[in-house]
This record gives sequence, C-alpha cells and structure tokens, in this order.
Amino acid sequence: MDKDHLIDLISNSLLTEIKDSESSRNISDFKNYLEKLNLEQLRTMSKEFIL
Repeated sequence: MDKDHLIDLISNSLLTEIKDSESSRNISDFKNYLEKLNLEQLRTMSKEFIL
C-alpha cells in the first residue's frame, strides 16, 4: 500500500468510530499528523488500528 492509501485507511477507521463535528476536526488534525509519518510508521499504525 502507498502512503496516501494508508492515511485514508487509518483516518476512515477512526471516522466510523466518531461521528460528531468536533471529532471530525480532530480527525483532520490527526490526518495531518499521519502525513508527517514515514511509510513504515504508517504500516505499523495501520496494523494496530485495523486489527
């Protein structure tokens, strides 16, 4: 998987958990954080979120 796909996957998994507007802003902040990580870090994180 490429970096963009992993970021979307992790972010979407959080969005299913959280539905209110303030949390959506937090998701946006979290997505910005994810973009700063390298591919290996994202792969590790995706395994934790998806499992």
